[in-house]
Amino acid sequence: MDNVELVILVIAVTIEFVVGISLNICILLVYIGNLKNGVSLGPSDKVHLTKALVNVSLHLMMGEQCIISITWPQLSLTNEVLGWNLAINMFLIFYSYWLTAVLCGYYCTNITTCGHQIFVWLKRSLSSHLLHIILVEGLGSFAIGFPTYWFCNTEPPGNSTHQSVVIQSTSHFNVSYRSISSILGCFLPLTIALVATAFTSWSLLKHMWRLRQNNRGFTWSKFQAQINATRTMILFLLVSLFYCVTQMAFTAIQPSAVQDANIVIWFVILSYPISEAAIIIQSSVRLRSALLEKVFGRKRRNGEAET
Repeated sequence: MDNVELVILVIAVTIEFVVGISLNICILLVYIGNLKNGVSLGPSDKVHLTKALVNVSLHLMMGEQCIISITWPQLSLTNEVLGWNLAINMFLIFYSYWLTAVLCGYYCTNITTCGHQIFVWLKRSLSSHLLHIILVEGLGSFAIGFPTYWFCNTEPPGNSTHQSVVIQSTSHFNVSYRSISSILGCFLPLTIALVATAFTSWSLLKHMWRLRQNNRGFTWSKFQAQINATRTMILFLLVSLFYCVTQMAFTAIQPSAVQDANIVIWFVILSYPISEAAIIIQSSVRLRSALLEKVFGRKRRNGEAET
């Protein structure tokens, strides 16, 4: 990587870090402010709050990795530093996937109707014990992701320079651990999210089509909440799938591969928390109103103070 590419990478990472962490911290502040004011959080809000916290942690970890890679490239290639960073990243990424799965499951059980006993039990459990489920998901994700510290060894490419080690290295994972962790931390939650999203979308479209055919006062506004929830499920799923594929492409690229591809994939990985923050903001009218009030209300107060 030459100096121009290094500067572009640093600028892109800096912009992504500032925008992403600002959005996610704003989400955290709004929800924490609601709790302080005695406003109870709904089940989806609790998942959004946890996701924002995970995204802030991801931003901090990615920023720390970029700083170490650029400032102390040789230190960044030691097994201790790389193992620690990979373990924390895997834990946070797996946790984010499982949060997407539980959010899609919650929306599915509340939008669709099914009389099966398992479906009724699942709906009651997700509504009553969501905090416990989120906690168990976090502990499970930690148990799946943290062993990366022991099961992964990374070595730098040959004849590396200060610029080339910024994003190039070869990682060797234990095959058995990588398979188990990928299934439990990635494919299983995303499969749950995919099934829940597909079932919800099909049920909602079928119900709306039936009402429209019968002409029983059909209006789109009656289904706005369900449509918004389904759109949120689809967006979270698409972002997670895209990020998962990009991650696999990033780990599959060899040190001899084209460096421009490495830069693009690295930037896409860093944009994941920003995408999730944008989805969270668009999914909640109350959250959007609170953020707009904080931004424009503060500007208005500053303008009045100046006059």
